[in-house]
Amino acid sequence: MATPEKQSGAAESDGVGRFHQLQRELSPRHRAAYRLTADIAIPPVTRGQLKALRSTRDDDEQMAIVLGEHAAAVEELFADRPVDEWFAFQRDLYAHLFGAGAAELPGGSEGS
Repeated sequence: MATPEKQSGAAESDGVGRFHQLQRELSPRHRAAYRLTADIAIPPVTRGQLKALRSTRDDDEQMAIVLGEHAAAVEELFADRPVDEWFAFQRDLYAHLFGAGAAELPGGSEGS
């Protein structure tokens, strides 16, 4: 008889199980990447990123986590722009990634 570890590994490899059912159910509703420019497309946030967000209360660190590999490019893009454009971008990005009103939830970042 297979061990539970082997059974779970088999389920993952052949697409059987609730884990894969959830992926199929949610697939049509997945949020698309946030297209900021032709070169910058910010993908949906992962579970790992959410865990990292909880590890800091610093707005800049949180934004860097969300932006991932695009953090430096986005910072450079907005560096010489008026701050209201930065805040508008943050609100729009968070609404796209987390749903409308996400930035206003309790515990949310003041700057985002």
